[in-house]
Amino acid sequence: MEAFRQILSQLNATFSNLSLGKRITLMTLVLGSVAGFLFLMNWSGQSEFQPLYAQLDPQDASAVLSRLREQKIDYRIASNGSTVLIPQEHIYETRMQLASEGLPRGSGVGFEIFDNSKLGMTAFAQNVNYQRALQGELARTINQIAEIESCRVHIVMTEKSLFIDEEEPASASVVLKLRAGKWLNQGQIDGILHLVSSSVARLNPENVTIVNSKGKLLAGAKDPASLGSLSSDQLDYQDRVEKALESRILTMLESALGENKAIVRLSASFDFKKQERTEEHYLPDNRVVRSEQQLNEMSVDPSTAPQGIPGIRSNLPGDPAATQQSRVTGSKRAFEKNDRTVNYEIGKVISHIKEPVGEMTRVSVAVLVDGTYQPIEKAEGAVEWQYVPRTPEEMQKFESIVKRAVNFDQTRGDQVDIVNIPFETTKLAAEDTEAVQEDWMELLKKYQPYLKYGFLSLFLLLSFVFFVKPLVRWLTEYSFGDMQMFKQLPKTVGELEGEFNPDANQLIFRDQASNLIASDKDASLGVMRDWIKES
Repeated sequence: MEAFRQILSQLNATFSNLSLGKRITLMTLVLGSVAGFLFLMNWSGQSEFQPLYAQLDPQDASAVLSRLREQKIDYRIASNGSTVLIPQEHIYETRMQLASEGLPRGSGVGFEIFDNSKLGMTAFAQNVNYQRALQGELARTINQIAEIESCRVHIVMTEKSLFIDEEEPASASVVLKLRAGKWLNQGQIDGILHLVSSSVARLNPENVTIVNSKGKLLAGAKDPASLGSLSSDQLDYQDRVEKALESRILTMLESALGENKAIVRLSASFDFKKQERTEEHYLPDNRVVRSEQQLNEMSVDPSTAPQGIPGIRSNLPGDPAATQQSRVTGSKRAFEKNDRTVNYEIGKVISHIKEPVGEMTRVSVAVLVDGTYQPIEKAEGAVEWQYVPRTPEEMQKFESIVKRAVNFDQTRGDQVDIVNIPFETTKLAAEDTEAVQEDWMELLKKYQPYLKYGFLSLFLLLSFVFFVKPLVRWLTEYSFGDMQMFKQLPKTVGELEGEFNPDANQLIFRDQASNLIASDKDASLGVMRDWIKES
């Protein structure tokens, strides 16, 4: 306690000897340091608030905030009420708990509308609620796509009829609001179209219309641009074939030349026409007897029958007709008939041909090949690399293997061009080493809790070195008034001796300094360095 009292008395004496300006500066420094330290400690001890949910509807935001109030969890609201932030240590637990309660529900009304159905509800009201629920569920599903911020779905459901001819198909329209800087490709648009058409009865894909928030038609039955254009499946097929052929050529060349020694670009043309052809060919040389029919008839009648010209004249004597009649009467009557029918079958071939869809009609290949590099020693041990182009024989071999790799066919107009150019103007002797570095934003997010304490420590250290220490030094220095006050005090024995014999006093101090320096050189060197820094 005695030592503590001495320290307090010395501090009080020192503070009393200071001028008014230094007293005010010292008090300001102490109070500011304490306040800053308390503020930094309070700031470092606060929890980090992270987004619990973003882009919430007002209904979902209200329901989430009411649940947070019930659980007494601190929260903050940002982005005009669409984003809710809570302390980082409660994020995952709160999300799972809210998900178990069905929050957030998303835009629109889903099938939860039937959870509190009332008795006595008419069929019309039931149908309207079902249509509202179906529209809401489809909107929630479409909102799961990363590029879509929000959407609305409108469905027109027609009544069933007893006659098929009188039934009208259902129709639907979808309005999409995309996120800033995002867009949908044709495959995603087709996916949304088929999703909506498959979820509604009697809804064909051509009766679904999709527009964006700016009114641009993305898909629709009356879209003339889609007629005769290539579908996304055909373009994807063409892209896959081209990449497969490029990879086949590139891997082969890099295995022979080395990595990054060749560049391959390939373009292929395809015929996506759907053709069906039925042909019927007759073979005239191929005759086969299919059936044969033969009929022979013959008869003989020995009896006579009246013949000749009837009448009186033929019965008169001397008539030539009567003479001829009597001559025929004495002969026998005979009948013979031959009939033959032969049916031949001519050979024929009937073929039904379906032409393949996506037949490759042409291939164009462009290949860049690097040469070789030879080291050339120069003065002072420097090494320079000289480019050496490929020989014509090597280029011919490369062209031959590329043609074989793509199944080259000159009749359909395929082209293969291989060019030898230098990829590097200068080449280093040592191999390049690539260091994989994480993105600095990811590093900041990863070490964010520790950066706060590091910033606090750095701030305290810099404040002490560049602010507190110079002020303390300035406060402890004697001003001109202090020097005048010290001159009024009684002189010491050493000062009196110095006034009578200043040279002896200097010699004494010089000898003492020499002895101290000779006794401890390391400590003396440190003292001199401190003097130089202070001066």
